[in-house]
Amino acid sequence: MYVIRARQALTMPKDSDELSTFDAGEGLQSRDDRLVGLIEDCAIVVDEDDESIRWVGPFADRPKEVRGDDARVFETDVAMPGWIDCHTHAVFAGERSEEFMLRNAGREYVEILEAGGGILNTVDALRQTSTQDLKTDLVRRVYQSVRQGITTLEVKSGYGLTTTDELKSLKAVAAAQEDIPCELVPCFLGAHAIPRKYRHDRKAYVDLVCDEMIPKVAEQNLAGYCDVFCDRGAFTTEEAERILTTGEEYGLIPRIHADEITDAGAAMLAAKIGAASADHLEHSSDEAIEAMAEAKVVGVLMPAVNLFLGTTSELAPARKLLNAGCEVALATDFNPGSAMTQDLGTILMLGCTLYKLTPGEALRSITAGAAKALRRDDIGELRAGARADIACFGVPHYRYLTYHFGQSHAEAVIYRGNFVYWTEEADVEE
Repeated sequence: MYVIRARQALTMPKDSDELSTFDAGEGLQSRDDRLVGLIEDCAIVVDEDDESIRWVGPFADRPKEVRGDDARVFETDVAMPGWIDCHTHAVFAGERSEEFMLRNAGREYVEILEAGGGILNTVDALRQTSTQDLKTDLVRRVYQSVRQGITTLEVKSGYGLTTTDELKSLKAVAAAQEDIPCELVPCFLGAHAIPRKYRHDRKAYVDLVCDEMIPKVAEQNLAGYCDVFCDRGAFTTEEAERILTTGEEYGLIPRIHADEITDAGAAMLAAKIGAASADHLEHSSDEAIEAMAEAKVVGVLMPAVNLFLGTTSELAPARKLLNAGCEVALATDFNPGSAMTQDLGTILMLGCTLYKLTPGEALRSITAGAAKALRRDDIGELRAGARADIACFGVPHYRYLTYHFGQSHAEAVIYRGNFVYWTEEADVEE
């Protein structure tokens, strides 16, 4: 057992009455403090044997068993739950820098997709890549994430689009999990795009996803979630509903890529079926937002997409979501086509500058909010009984994490109670 002594600890209570209250006046900082569950000079008692947090509270009130001279104490400036990147496509092959060039010359993302490029180019590359090579690349990428403070990383399939290649992608995720100090959360996204082979027979591909892919994913226990890209150039709401409800029949929690390119009715569908999250939401209607709030669907927003695609005039309605009572999460959407970044710290800054989130709202969105997007109760907060996933940062104030972007401020990362990363400056006993 050991103690993390933090000058500031962000406990991130899962339920907060502060979410739908916003006032840019003098009470802004105190509201942020309540939103993140700030405790000054905090002790976090960690039991590494059962990988959990034993106690959280003021350092002066810490339990007797960790007060003696032989108590192990690690001191840090800011401690908070391990970061959660709840929407990524981190298992892929190849790269699409040529497409990046074309977009910057004036070609639109959806135009490239509808012409048979985009996602389908990555599909071609993945189909030619072995499970072992996919695993090797994924492990390397995950270590980059861990060094930022990430302890949970959702990873979608979706670049195979055949039963064999979708299963191969998810098997690569399972194999990578054995070699990394971070939880990978696999999500089945067989309905990412219509393959070229099925362009003139969409129903046959939807049948394949529902009748073959989903049953095999469930039978082999390769994913806990089912996602669909429901938008122009991808899948209709009718197709998406069939796929997601089929996934539910096999125990897969529904999530949905919603209304990124146009208002396709995907956010409303998310509310109708009670999806865990609706992700993107740049063109979702006010009515859909209200329905999401009523159905407790988390809105997952990915500002790097807007920056990378040059669509910053079409931002997701973050403040509307919060005002309606929706929980909001931020994520990288790390993928080779529309958001080639793993930098969740920069996503925090973009959440503040583009969506006008407060620092507390942004930090909550990659911890408690992201945990809710995954329907997880064991991560995303610092409390007794929670899994001991903790990120420690050497910064003057917690809001500094959203302000100084482009580099990692993590000085130590604890995953399941064990230190898995630390800098030379961190005083960690090996």
